[in-house]
Amino acid sequence: MVAAFASWQCTCMICILCIALFWTVDAITSVENSRSILVVGATGTTGLRSIQGLLDVGYKPAELFIVTRDKSRSKMIQLQQLGFNLIQADLQRPSSLHGIGMGCYGCYIHATGGDTKELDTSEVSSAQNLCKHLHNDVKCIVYNSAAGAKDHGVQRIQQKHDIEGILSRRRSPSSVTSLRANIFGEELWKEYTRPDILKGRYPLPVNRWRKIYLTSVRDMGRLAGTIIGRNDDAKEKSNTTIRVLNVAGDHMTAPQIAAAFGKAQGMTCHHYNNYELTKMAKESFPDLYEQISFLQNSREKTNIRSLQEEFPGLITPFAKFLEETKWADRKLTFEDLSRPETLKLNVNRNILTCT
Repeated sequence: MVAAFASWQCTCMICILCIALFWTVDAITSVENSRSILVVGATGTTGLRSIQGLLDVGYKPAELFIVTRDKSRSKMIQLQQLGFNLIQADLQRPSSLHGIGMGCYGCYIHATGGDTKELDTSEVSSAQNLCKHLHNDVKCIVYNSAAGAKDHGVQRIQQKHDIEGILSRRRSPSSVTSLRANIFGEELWKEYTRPDILKGRYPLPVNRWRKIYLTSVRDMGRLAGTIIGRNDDAKEKSNTTIRVLNVAGDHMTAPQIAAAFGKAQGMTCHHYNNYELTKMAKESFPDLYEQISFLQNSREKTNIRSLQEEFPGLITPFAKFLEETKWADRKLTFEDLSRPETLKLNVNRNILTCT
């Protein structure tokens, strides 16, 4: 009788320990999932800069689930070797998207279309497909959009704003933040801009008194990670809400931008208004002409001081951007900006939160 009771007691203890272990594992999984982020459209050069931003604010590679159309690409293999999770899916193939984001609390959408010279008209339909199949675990979405007043007149910007509408109508309750930027500093690294600047000529087709908002893509990742990390209240929302936030690290005239280039590269750089480009675009490249006209006439505003107060230490001035990206190194190219092996993997478990 005593032996039977002891055996029963031992069995109960094992059951209790198993149940405790089950709940402990479940709790750990829940904590991990609350930090996991699905990252969409960030496998290109500028996209990897946003991933660096997520790492900057405390995320580990294992907490980031990066969507790619082809996991076998050398860059993707490198990312996997660094500890990032890869999800093979195509935003134009809905069948590949079922349950995407399961186990992820947040989703950062860097892009739903390609970084192409021609307008990618599939951008909106890709966003629709993603939104339709995004798992209900995802409660906080941050989207890389574009700044522009209502009368901006630019198709590229309009597509971004249309996607904001799609995200705001998501059936599963969530919090959506649209980060709107103008010109990314990384764009100035491209082959049609950087060589001229290194020779001392900055050919921006705007008047010399016209101020331009400049943003680092790395900052977009920093803000996205911070917003997702502090948005636990999104789990309690009964509907989808959207916040639109203009983002910039600096507001400078073209001559001021040229002077910053000159200081960074140790060689004088002067701005000149590229009238020829404006004329050529007007005659032959309507998409480009829309963007040039926007730079020349836009009236939208970005409150940089307010951004700095809300996100202290996460907003990068243009001069600091040039230093951080090593602009002065003439051997570096646009593709060198975010090679996977240059990503600084953050080992800090504490995500930066800003109040």
